[in-house]
Amino acid sequence: MISPDLPLPDAAARAVSAALTDRLRDEIGKNGGWIRFDRYMQRALYEPGLGYYSGGSVKLGAGGDFTTAAELGSLFPRALARCLQPVLSACAAPTVLELGAGSGRLTAGLIDALLALGLERFRYLILEPSAELRERQQALLATHAPRVSWLEWLPPEPIEGVILGNEVADALPVVRFRKRGGRARPLGVGIDGERFVWREGDEDAALSAAVGALEQKLERPLPEGFESEISLLLKPWIASLADALAAGGLLLADYGLARRDYYLAERNAGTLVCHYRHRVLDDPFLWPGLQDITAWVDFSACADAGRAAGLALSAYTTQGQFLLDTLAHDAGLADQPLAPDEAAALKTLVLPGEMGEKFKLIWLTRGDAGHGLPGRDFRSWL
Repeated sequence: MISPDLPLPDAAARAVSAALTDRLRDEIGKNGGWIRFDRYMQRALYEPGLGYYSGGSVKLGAGGDFTTAAELGSLFPRALARCLQPVLSACAAPTVLELGAGSGRLTAGLIDALLALGLERFRYLILEPSAELRERQQALLATHAPRVSWLEWLPPEPIEGVILGNEVADALPVVRFRKRGGRARPLGVGIDGERFVWREGDEDAALSAAVGALEQKLERPLPEGFESEISLLLKPWIASLADALAAGGLLLADYGLARRDYYLAERNAGTLVCHYRHRVLDDPFLWPGLQDITAWVDFSACADAGRAAGLALSAYTTQGQFLLDTLAHDAGLADQPLAPDEAAALKTLVLPGEMGEKFKLIWLTRGDAGHGLPGRDFRSWL
């Protein structure tokens, strides 16, 4: 049942969602009445022309569905620039490759801050699946047009510099599962009348192996009835990013947890969450294609995947620690006054109850970029 205070999509948006729903219903029917949840999430987010990120709906800002750190003033990109400038300066052909640049505000702020720090010779690449966001980025970054290029795929030749993913890993499709009879059973999507519903599927060998490996790393079995999610795409995704990096580092910033906290027994409903018109929802089947579907990031899995791909784990800290330590120890940044709205945004960025502890930064490096990040070192958590 749709809450009466939830804004209804307009007719055009409902038509897009209906078209995607028909495609999903058709696939479910052809697969015996069930598909695994990661397949549903993949199509709901990335179906060409209809998915949340590949369609034309407004996603960020007051008229969208959620707000990222990059939308809250210039402090975050300025702090990033202070950390990334030495890495880029050491490269023969310095490049920033941003994965999913959102509204483009992080890109604009980061370029401006790098230029202010004296780094003139660098190029900026953006890998963006959303046509709507790409258009917004191109309009916002028009003054930087000679420096910025957009890509459809990862570059064919590895870059020297930084690959940056701000709130990207949470949008990787995840496999939902339930422990039953001592085994991990996949949770997927079926049909009940006109609605999509959760249904348990048959045992899945790849999922069973992944959850078994997870339990070995936890050094304990997950309890009977426990429900959560696991990303089977995370390891190959990070491997592909590592292959695209000749020297420098991969920086991921996102909301997430270390493995031991992600799979606590009391967190027995997982972390899957949806965003629609700045509301947090728990129903991923409402208006497919019109709401964001995400899961928190397992940063221990990120660290494992990075090391398996030949990268070094050089830093892991919270967003609050990162920003506060940057302000405290970098006079060049601390001396720049914050506008009133940025001072208010700072509270959202660093307070533990807001984004300060929910969001983490992990820095995976290759070559001589192995310095840490500002903020307390939490690598031992991983």
